[in-house]
Amino acid sequence: MPVRNKPYEQFGAFILFKKLESDALGELWRAARIADGAIAGTVALRKLTGGDRDALVAAAATTSAIVPNLSGTSFVRNQVVDTHGGVPFVAHDYAGGRSLRYLINRARGSNGSPAYPMPLDQAVAIAEKVALSVATTAELRYGADRLMHGALLPQFVWITDEGEIRVAGQGLGSGLIASLKDAKVGAELSRYVAPEYQATGRPSKSSEVYSLGAILFLAVTGIEPPDPLNASAFTMTMRSAKTMAGTPLPDDIRILFDKSLNLDPAARYASVADMKAAISAVASHYSATTFNLAFYISNLLKKDLEVEQQEREKEQKVNVAPYLELPEPAASDASPVSMNVPFAAAPEPQPKSRLPLAVAAVVAIAAIGGGAWFALAPKMTATRTAPAKQLASAVPAPVPQQVPPAPVMSQPIVTASPAVEPGTDTIATTATAADDEATRKKAFEDAVRKKLEEEMMKLQAEYDRKLQRERSRNAPALGVAQPAASSVASVPSTTAAEPGQRQPEARPVETAAAPTATVAPVTQPVAPPVSTATQVVVQPPPAPAVRDGDVIEFAALDRQPEAVRPIRPTYPAIAQKMKIQTFVIVSALISERGDVVDVRILKSDPRFGFDDAAVRAVRAARFSPPMKDGKRVRTWRPQTIVFAP
Repeated sequence: MPVRNKPYEQFGAFILFKKLESDALGELWRAARIADGAIAGTVALRKLTGGDRDALVAAAATTSAIVPNLSGTSFVRNQVVDTHGGVPFVAHDYAGGRSLRYLINRARGSNGSPAYPMPLDQAVAIAEKVALSVATTAELRYGADRLMHGALLPQFVWITDEGEIRVAGQGLGSGLIASLKDAKVGAELSRYVAPEYQATGRPSKSSEVYSLGAILFLAVTGIEPPDPLNASAFTMTMRSAKTMAGTPLPDDIRILFDKSLNLDPAARYASVADMKAAISAVASHYSATTFNLAFYISNLLKKDLEVEQQEREKEQKVNVAPYLELPEPAASDASPVSMNVPFAAAPEPQPKSRLPLAVAAVVAIAAIGGGAWFALAPKMTATRTAPAKQLASAVPAPVPQQVPPAPVMSQPIVTASPAVEPGTDTIATTATAADDEATRKKAFEDAVRKKLEEEMMKLQAEYDRKLQRERSRNAPALGVAQPAASSVASVPSTTAAEPGQRQPEARPVETAAAPTATVAPVTQPVAPPVSTATQVVVQPPPAPAVRDGDVIEFAALDRQPEAVRPIRPTYPAIAQKMKIQTFVIVSALISERGDVVDVRILKSDPRFGFDDAAVRAVRAARFSPPMKDGKRVRTWRPQTIVFAP
C-alpha cells in the first residue's frame, strides 16, 4: 500500500508506477528498476498472481537461467524471470508499447470507444514475427534438451510504439499447464493450448504450431480462438470466422488456419519453422511494415499515449530515496530474491558504526589541504597568470560558424473526409492555444508527422541515388581523344536527360598549343597510352553552372516548390466504409514552370486503389517553380498522402 513518502507501490527492486492490464493469470505494470541508488530504466513487469502459484514459482526457477541467453530482434530485451515474496514475475525493457492482448481488446472497441479493426496485413506481420521467435527458440538447446516456448499467449507478445514485435515468457509452460486447472485461468487461456498438450503436460513441435495458429486467429479475426475441448463449437467457429473488419477470410489465410488450428496433430504443419515459411509466403502479398504497424498503434492508442507521456515525466522525477531500503524477504519465501543483470538490486547502506571515523578523516584531510593551499596559492597564481595572458593574446578569437537552414519538407496531406474540411496540408487540427489538451494532442501529432517526413525523405534520397546510377549507366564511355588539328574540341555531356528534360548542348573547350591530348570527363577507367613520348595532362572539369531546366535534388534547392492550391486526394469508397487507414508516398517531377511532368510511387499500398488515388491527386496539382541560383529548375518533390477516416 502506498504511503506518504512512497507514492508508488514497491515490488522488490522495482517501483510499480501504473497497472496497464490484468487477467486471470496476473497483472502487467509499467515499473522502474532501481540500481545504484537511482532509477535505471523503465520496464514492463508482469506479476503472475493467479493460477497455480507453486507450479509457476517452480517454472520461474527453471527458466530464470535460460532467458538471459535469448537475444535477437524477436525476443524482448533484457528479460528476467524470477520470484519475489512468493510471487513469480516476468520483466523486460519497456520501450513503450502494449501486449497483443491489450491491442486486440482496444481494437474491438468498448465503453463508448468505437472499434478500430487491425488491418489484415498487420495481423499477418505480427504472426510472422512471433513465428520467427518461436522457431528460433526451438533451434536452441539448454543442456541436452531443445528449448520450447510452452506458454505462447497473447499476453507475452509485446508490440512497441515503433512497431517492433517481441516475445517473452519462454519456459513457463509447466506452470501454465498446472494453472489451467483453475477454472478462471482455464476459461481464458486454454484456447491457446493444444488439447494433447493439456492432456500430457509435455510441449511438442505440433503443440507450438497450434498455439501460433491461435495467435494468428486472434490477430486476424479479433475474436478468441475456438475451444479445442468442444469439437462441435470448434468446427462452427472455424467455418464462420471473418476478418476483424467483417470481410470473408482470404483463401490463403484460411489454409493457414486449417493447417495449424487442427484438432488432429498429424494434420498440422510439421514444425513452427514450416508454418513460418507459409506465413512469410502469404505476407509477401501484403504491404506490411513495422512503420505501418506503428502508424496504426499511434492512432489506436492516441489518448493513451498522450496521457502516458505526462505520467512518465512525473515518474522520472520520483524521489528514489525511500525505496532504497529494500524490505527483508518474507520467511515463507522458498528462495531469496535473485535480481539478475541488468536488473541489479540497490546497494546496501554502509554500517553506521564507521561514520564517526569517516567524518574525522575528512576533517583532517580538509585541514591539511587548506594549509597547503594558503601557503602555495600566491606562487601558483603568479606563475600561471603570465603564460595565460600570453596564450590569450596568441590565440585568435573563435569565429562563429553559420549553420545553413534545414530544408523545408513537404507536409503530409490528409484525404478528404465527410467530417473534415478537405485540402488541409497538415495532420494537426486547429485548437485554442490555451487549451492544454489540444496542445498535447498537437505535440503528439507533430511527432507522428515527423516520422512520416523522415520516412518520406529517406525514400526520396534512395530514389535520387537510383537516378544517379541510371545516369551513370546511360552515359557514353569516353576514351582519350587524339590531338585535334583545330584549337577547339567539342566535349559531349555525360549526364542523361531526366524525363521531360532537354539534353544539354555540347560545350567548346579550348586545347593547349602544346602537343598534348585532350581528355574528356570519363565514367570508366581508361588505359594509359602505350607511347611515353607525350605526357597526358588531365584537367578537372569546372563545376557546371546551373541553367534553366536542370534537374536539382529537392534538398539542394534554394526555394522548394509549393502547391499553388490545396491537393485534394479522394478516399476510396470501400476503404472509407471499412475505416482502413494507410498512407502512400509519391515523388513528382516538377518542371521549371511548376507543372507536374511525372509521378513515381516510393511507398505503395495497392489495396482498394490507394496508389491510384494518390497519383491522381498529385498529377492534378500545380506548384510554384523550383529555384536554384536564381534559375528556374526541375526537381523530384516527395509527398505523403495520408488516408484516414
